[in-house]
Amino acid sequence: MVLQRWQSVFLFLAAIAMAVFTFMPVMGLIADDGNISLSALGCGENGVCSYLLLTLDCLIVVMLLVTIFKYRDLKLQQRLCKVNILLTVALIMTIAVMWLMQRGQAIAVLTPWVALPFVALFFTMWASGRIKADRKLLSDSERIR
Repeated sequence: MVLQRWQSVFLFLAAIAMAVFTFMPVMGLIADDGNISLSALGCGENGVCSYLLLTLDCLIVVMLLVTIFKYRDLKLQQRLCKVNILLTVALIMTIAVMWLMQRGQAIAVLTPWVALPFVALFFTMWASGRIKADRKLLSDSERIR
């Protein structure tokens, strides 16, 4: 196994997408007392939700980077990909719940940057498929020997 496999590229692209997501606004809240931008690093009315976004986002980025360097153990790498997929889905669901909770208090508008977790999810799932193909290739080559 070498580090320059396709799954490493896909995992790196997912990590970049989630790192960019950290600094971009997720939603804008238009209320009577002014406009508020909510991001993982930003401070909106719900500071707890922002910290939850930041915690999930940092955990996903770190786990994606760790997953890249576990290229020698494909089974572990695939498990870490599955955990990353679950964490990314949890992040997406957190954003959806935050959006639904804010709709009653103010006008909540999602920004285009909210698509970055979906991009990371796509790349992580693609990397998981490539890892599965590599595992199959290795098992087939072991059987031939």
